[in-house]
Amino acid sequence: MYDKVRAIVISSLKYSDNSLIVKCFTQTMGTRSYLLQGVLAQKKGNLKTALFQPFMLLELVATHKNNGTLGRVKEAKIAVPYYSLHTDMYKSAVSMFLSEVCAFVCTSEAPDEEMFLFLEQKLLFFDRNDFSANFHLKFLLDITRYLGFYPDTTHEHLPSFSLEDGIFTTTDESKYTIAGTTLLLFKTLLHTDYPQLSTVKSNKNERNALLFQLLKYYEWHFPSFRQIKSLEVLQTLF
Repeated sequence: MYDKVRAIVISSLKYSDNSLIVKCFTQTMGTRSYLLQGVLAQKKGNLKTALFQPFMLLELVATHKNNGTLGRVKEAKIAVPYYSLHTDMYKSAVSMFLSEVCAFVCTSEAPDEEMFLFLEQKLLFFDRNDFSANFHLKFLLDITRYLGFYPDTTHEHLPSFSLEDGIFTTTDESKYTIAGTTLLLFKTLLHTDYPQLSTVKSNKNERNALLFQLLKYYEWHFPSFRQIKSLEVLQTLF
């Protein structure tokens, strides 16, 4: 039985000589994986490989089973087109990085429509506005609301943030806490909305220091989280 679903492509992996396994976060069925058999050899048909780039917003007609079985896609089309996400060098690098993060954290087959709408809205904002070097940091912070470990800001006046406990604290153990100028950027981003991100002053070293700490924060709270392969590219660019 085929279902029509809205989906965000998270990753695609070549399978055999001419097929792909595509992982998508869907609006109504959580994270699902599909086998696109023979898609790399097709010259005709609507299942073009370009549709399955990271973070593409699609409408799928596909099969779904709740036992981890790969689904099959009958039809796929763009739900909302992008203008710059995959053509701007900087936005493309950020998209690759964030889609790799999402591949590790978007794993449940349970539907999460609020998280889906968050992803869709922020990706469209990123696509249709000027590039901000702070976007990926804000995104990493905000998606933790849906993953269950958003920072507790109750005692935000304290001088450091514990990666292990997710709270502001007086303890300053640099290996496991955010402190100093990195903490200032962290606090600023917590209270800055996306349209104002370009007004946040930060340099490459400060952004990379915070990014390193945020990825450690994910490792503490998401045990299956692993090293991001595209991290080095992101750090090199900005």
